[in-house]
Order: sequence, then C-alpha cells, then structure tokens
Amino acid sequence: MLPQLLVAGIVSGSIYTLVALGLVVVFKATTVINFAHGSIIMLAAYVCVTAADRLGFGYPAAVLIALLVVTIVGFCVSESVYRRLLAAPHMIQVLATLAVANIINGSTTLIWGSGSYHFSPSDRLRPIITDPVVMTGQQLLIIFGAVAAMVALGVFFRWTRWGKAMRALSQNMTGANLCGIRTSKVFAIAVTMGAALGAVAGVLYAPLTLVDPEFGWLLIKGFAAAALGGLTSLPGAVIGGIVLGICESLWVAVLPALWAPSLSYLIIIAVLLIKPTGLFGTPARQKL
Repeated sequence: MLPQLLVAGIVSGSIYTLVALGLVVVFKATTVINFAHGSIIMLAAYVCVTAADRLGFGYPAAVLIALLVVTIVGFCVSESVYRRLLAAPHMIQVLATLAVANIINGSTTLIWGSGSYHFSPSDRLRPIITDPVVMTGQQLLIIFGAVAAMVALGVFFRWTRWGKAMRALSQNMTGANLCGIRTSKVFAIAVTMGAALGAVAGVLYAPLTLVDPEFGWLLIKGFAAAALGGLTSLPGAVIGGIVLGICESLWVAVLPALWAPSLSYLIIIAVLLIKPTGLFGTPARQKL
C-alpha cells in the first residue's frame, strides 16, 4: 500500500510543481503573486477538452492548441494590463491579477457554461499493472511533463540571454535597469512563461478529472507548494510540490479524505509563521 501511496503523491506533486513553477517564474521577475494563474489553468483545460472531444482533434493536437491559445492570452494580458502597472504600487498590481482572474472566469462561464466537461475514455487512462503499484499512461505523462518543464526552465535561466536577464532583475531591479535590461520585456516574457506552465498543468491534469468552473482550485495547491519551497526558488517549487503531494497522499491514508484539502492551508499558515521565505527562499534586504 505504501508504494502506491507514494506514487500517487508523486503524480499529484508533479501537477502542483507545474503550478508552483508558473507562480515562481512570475514572482521572480515581478515580485507579484499572479492570482490569475488558476484561471489560466482552467482556460487551458477547457480549450483542450473542447478541441479533443468537440472538434475532433487528437489529444496531442488539442494540447498544442491549448498551449498556443493560453500563451497568446497570457501575452495579451501582460501587454494590455500588467505592463501598464509596472510603476504602480504593489497592492494595485495584485488587485489587477484578481481582476484578470475574474474576467477570465466570467468569459469561460459565458463560453462553456457552468456544467462539467470530461475527456472521452482513451488508452492513456487504462491502468498499467505492475508490482507493487498501478499507474496509467496519463499519470506517467504528468511526471514526464513536470520533469521536462524543470529541465527546460533550468536551461532557460542558465544559458539564455533572457533567462539571465530575468535572474538579474529578480536580484536587483535598479542594477538590472542600469545595465540596460528592458524591464517591460522581461516582465512580458515572465508572465507569458507563467501562463504556458499553467497551461501545461491544466492539459495534463484535465483527462483525470472533470473540467468545470472550479478547476482553478489548483492555484491553492501550487501556491502552497511555492510557499513551502520559497517563492523565489525554482528548485524549492519542485521540492515543495512533491512534498505536498506525498503528504496529501499519506494524509488520506490516515485521516478522512474530506480533510485533505485543509493540508494546503495548514502548510501556508505554518510557513508564514515559521519561515516566511520558505525552505529555499532568500529574504529581501533593504537599506535604510
């Protein structure tokens, strides 16, 4: 039983990791928590299930369509809303993300209604029986997707020009500007990347559950994982997501399943009380 619980926790943790990575990428560049991230995830799931089951595209094509649509939406939101608020107070920027979340939520309700959508049965959802665990192809795809996203982000931040610019901006915005780094462009790249990561989480998780207006609940899980690992640390987001997933899986084995959602909130409260920067986050230093 324990191996099965651990595998289930790793699968859940991989989804939470993808969500947390999207939050951390945006936070590192902007110091703003993007509360519209859950709505972006929901939008990706709706587009994917519609393309696959209503328009007749195969799952890989539906995934690409959803990624393209959500990435474009993320870029448009960045340019039309967030970019205009770069110099605004921090609270205004946070409120802007909440406003964008409500707009996306309302738009998806107008387009898809308030009902639930689901993927048609496929070979990816058939159990792969091994000893001592049982998995499905979709669960393996989720783990692979999380690993691929981690590797891609590592390469981006270490070897690419804009990745280095984003790292510099997160360390010292004034110094980065003095070095000629275009803050607005880095901001747009970060928000667009965050949307793309959220879309990956949405399209990978959607076949395992119902897609409905509550699909954005993954934001809470991702935020808990990011807070646990540190909102400025990509490795921390990975570890935080896996730890949260495994803890939830073991929690269900010991306590009633209805209590499991409360674990995310308990982790957020505990981290804020004990170590607000998370396990791997670095405290902000200000000169007075």
